[in-house]
Amino acid sequence: MRRVLLATVLAGLVIGLTAGPAQAATPLHNRSSYASVEAFWHSKVRQSSTRFELVTWYVGVYPSTSGTFSDLYKEVDECRIVSGHQRCTFASYSAGYLNSLSAAQFSYDAKRLESAKIHATYKLRTFTKYGRTGPAFNVTIVAAWTGIGKLTRAGGSSTYHSGCTLFHYTFRDRYRSAAATGSVNGKSLGRTTDASLAASTSLNIEHQCRS
Repeated sequence: MRRVLLATVLAGLVIGLTAGPAQAATPLHNRSSYASVEAFWHSKVRQSSTRFELVTWYVGVYPSTSGTFSDLYKEVDECRIVSGHQRCTFASYSAGYLNSLSAAQFSYDAKRLESAKIHATYKLRTFTKYGRTGPAFNVTIVAAWTGIGKLTRAGGSSTYHSGCTLFHYTFRDRYRSAAATGSVNGKSLGRTTDASLAASTSLNIEHQCRS
């Protein structure tokens, strides 16, 4: 999505450069940062020789300039084997979130994206395939991430005009695949490589016209 935006504003750059900007007042600067730390754990609970439950646990943490949001969910699908093929239908979904994690609950390596860890308790509510809502319950997750992939970087900048106001935008993105171990309420989820660490920083500069 960010690359689509970059292509769009680059087109504006070509147009904007053909028109000379007016004298600008003191520019306005807006710096922001965002990160995402995510992991999925998938497991099967055998019911019979042809039936099983597919259970997925997910935790995501999203540090940003305005705070650290996090969500946790568990999805259960009912599956059966039909003529050698797996057929699954939704059974239930339990979800909860925390608006602001403290430094004691979550920490991560923002620069190199080599590690992260969380220890937090969420209040989850369950929704079934029939639409019924179950009672809320507490789940404590303890998880640790280790970067295992190559740290990839991307970035760019763009400049464009709107009237006589000049906008300049730059961004830097970083991403690394990860492995994660975790437990819920003391029960191990095991190790997963369906996990990642990512971070982005951006700077918006607005040169406003003088009156």
